[in-house]
Amino acid sequence: MSTPEGMTLGPYRVMERIGRGGMASVYRAYHPALDRYVAIKILPDFFADEPEYRERFQQEARSVARLKHPNILEIFDFGYEGGLAYLVLELVEGGTLADHVGKPMDLHEVVRLIEQLAAALDHAHANGILHRDIKPSNILIHKDGTPVLGDFGLAKMAGSLRRLTGSGTVMGTPEYMSPEQAADEPLTAASDVYSLAIVAYEMLTGRVPFEADTPAATLLSHVTKPMPATRELRGELSAHVEDVLRKALAKSPQDRYQTAAAFAAALKPAAWPNRRGDDLSGLVAPTRRVSRPDRIPVVLVVDDGPANRELIEACLADVDCQVRTAEDGAAALKAIQAWHPDLVLLDVQMPGMDGYEVCRRIKATPGSRLLPVVMITSLDDTSDRIHALEAGADDYMTKPVDRVELVARVRSALRLKGVYDSLDSAEHVIFALAAAVEAKDPYTEAHTQRVAESARRIGAGLGLSASDQDALYRGGLIHDIGKIGIPDAILLKPGPLDARELATMRLHPTIGENIVAPLRSAAALLPIIR
Repeated sequence: MSTPEGMTLGPYRVMERIGRGGMASVYRAYHPALDRYVAIKILPDFFADEPEYRERFQQEARSVARLKHPNILEIFDFGYEGGLAYLVLELVEGGTLADHVGKPMDLHEVVRLIEQLAAALDHAHANGILHRDIKPSNILIHKDGTPVLGDFGLAKMAGSLRRLTGSGTVMGTPEYMSPEQAADEPLTAASDVYSLAIVAYEMLTGRVPFEADTPAATLLSHVTKPMPATRELRGELSAHVEDVLRKALAKSPQDRYQTAAAFAAALKPAAWPNRRGDDLSGLVAPTRRVSRPDRIPVVLVVDDGPANRELIEACLADVDCQVRTAEDGAAALKAIQAWHPDLVLLDVQMPGMDGYEVCRRIKATPGSRLLPVVMITSLDDTSDRIHALEAGADDYMTKPVDRVELVARVRSALRLKGVYDSLDSAEHVIFALAAAVEAKDPYTEAHTQRVAESARRIGAGLGLSASDQDALYRGGLIHDIGKIGIPDAILLKPGPLDARELATMRLHPTIGENIVAPLRSAAALLPIIR
């Protein structure tokens, strides 16, 4: 390949090289007419030399260029000139993820990156495009921390060449390839999910799960060896993280998460526990913590079927908790008074008092109204879910339960209970209630955080003082707290609201103001909540 520095490719003036990989070199370039800097990827000579392959490359480049997503590297142009095949790409100047994976990364940062990359992958999959070569060096990072997934389709282009030339080389990077890719079998979206999980594993532990002295041995490890335990490499990682990664790295594609978003959603609860006070400084004001003796949380399993109780207890073997059981609703209410559990896993269909009534009584009792209740039942109609939520359930699962999902939900609920137990000021309670309101509505995930961040940025843009910006941020976090007074049948209604329901929903700012008004420390937030 000739060195293109100083050349002009179309309207682009090629400048210095800024990167080099196994298949291509990347140069900074400048478009004078648009006054825009771009990245130009100069592809190997064979992309330009074979007419049939050139046509395939052009088709693939067109397909990838149609992908429009904030976390996918944009293709502006492609062409052939001076014996060179090239792509014109968005210029990202913050380096790549490969610059950061030599040591374990912060768990919350990993979850943030995986969420955004998963959204990019699912967008590509929805448009019929697989990545095939997800790895840290193909994940670029903007200076503001936004990840961008690049090199979509290049592995497929190279694979086309392999078929043209008869080469037996499997395309991809061995450390990040799924077992089916290692075996040169057909790939699916689950293959990309596997590779994304490898990247997540590496970010969390500082090393890839499968590596060996030769590429062939590394590929064989993907096919034959189990995933090394994450906690042996980084002790503070929870069993939940390990369970999620193990499912995402299952040998069979059918046993993995079928979408990248499902993988990211399963991993996300791992970022909730053990947050340090400095991580929460922008969310709630620091207060004196109430010391209490450490104790193992208690989970109460309520089901009239002995086999079901035993199954759930076995699923929770890896959770740091005591499991107590009750065989009916009356026994459950007595057990709550006697054992003060931290979580109730509640069946719906039971003789005598059904699960809905048990849940209503739990939530109507002052001493247990904040006790998390997860309904576990074979009923899976939308009306059954709504009935459970109206009764006050915090979550809902259908039988047969998936062990990984159950463990994740139990740990999440126990963490929520721990947060409630540690709150010792009225302002903390207000912020916790606001978080609980949002958590009840699956359609508004992270809505309050986005509103709060946007409000603070607008305040900064208007030149407001730091204290006013902070008030905007905190007001944004609790602006929807009044929804706690809106009936769940309206708040969680999946369709449009009728006139009466809409009028009720519009009362939530007034309700929120009445909740917060007694707090002198929140006086500055009242106009924002209104």
